[in-house]
Amino acid sequence: MPEKDYYSILGVKETATEDEIRKAFRSLAKKWHPDANKGDKDAERRFKEISEAHEVLSDKDKRAQYDQLRKAREMGFGGAEGFDFRNFRQGAPGGEGGFSFEDLGGFGDLFSNIFGREPRYSRSAGATYRPQKGEDRVYSIEIPFDTAVRGGKRAITVPHVEDCSHCHGTGAEPGTNPMTCPACNGTGTVSSFQGGFGFSRPCPQCLGRGTINSNPCRACAGRGTIEAPRTLSVNIPQGVKDGAKIRLAAQGEPGIAGGPPGDLYLLVHVASHPDFDRRGHDIYSTVLLDMVHAALGTKIPVRTLDGEVTLAVPPGTQPGAKLRLRGRGVKSANGAQGDHYVVIKVQIPKDLTGDQRRLLEEFAKKR
Repeated sequence: MPEKDYYSILGVKETATEDEIRKAFRSLAKKWHPDANKGDKDAERRFKEISEAHEVLSDKDKRAQYDQLRKAREMGFGGAEGFDFRNFRQGAPGGEGGFSFEDLGGFGDLFSNIFGREPRYSRSAGATYRPQKGEDRVYSIEIPFDTAVRGGKRAITVPHVEDCSHCHGTGAEPGTNPMTCPACNGTGTVSSFQGGFGFSRPCPQCLGRGTINSNPCRACAGRGTIEAPRTLSVNIPQGVKDGAKIRLAAQGEPGIAGGPPGDLYLLVHVASHPDFDRRGHDIYSTVLLDMVHAALGTKIPVRTLDGEVTLAVPPGTQPGAKLRLRGRGVKSANGAQGDHYVVIKVQIPKDLTGDQRRLLEEFAKKR
């Protein structure tokens, strides 16, 4: 199996439906969200894992590729026990192995898009660091029902990783010279070979940097990066749905060696409303009507997204009937607009007076 079991992380079966995956994610995201666990690094780590698992399993194509990787691992791909898809290198040093992820077809894309890429400062022996795009990040936000319907701007504070300004991302205290890692000779990886395949993993001594800092940066403890909150003004599109993703270009993690920054994806959760239930672009609400008005017909005030309107209830309206108010639903950014459906619940009196009972009995006889 791949290194991370996304099904276990979300607590769902491999046969889970999209709806089951979405519900599991929402429940876990609410529990482990950083806003609900201020300063809890373990909660932050769990939230990132949950978001990563949802990002893969909620995407039909990525999930299919992920399942293929799981099956390949279970089959003992390449005859290697403990095969690590994430740290598998394209080709082996000295021409041995000669295998690359292109030979796996769609697995190559999954390797780069899901399971990460090279360590932040890894490089081939004798080569300079290659510019790489920064990592994309996924962050969950909850917005009020009315904001989702009408759109608008909202300020959000998100965690953000950036190069340390003190050491400029090197991880070394300014004025000191890092030494080449003796374990990996500066490549950032250590390799082994099994069954004609080359395997690599980040060097455990230098953590994939290729160098060792004898004097680590005092500001970032040698990591080369710091994490600081960033406040962004986000434009919420009109009619945005629960589960939608809003892409903020170049707001992800910084690029490597001059590469462009990644993107930030906001996973939208829409708060519930006490009176309205949204289904796509349609709005549903419930009205309680006594049985006499349901039988004889009446006019009643109904609250909609745009204010109160008068609804004509036809005679003989049955319990559970849905009366439609055209064009009173949610309007999307492309101009499409849903309807408002009023669901009728008929109230049956429990305590009748003697006269009321007599009249009903006479009515029943005439029926």
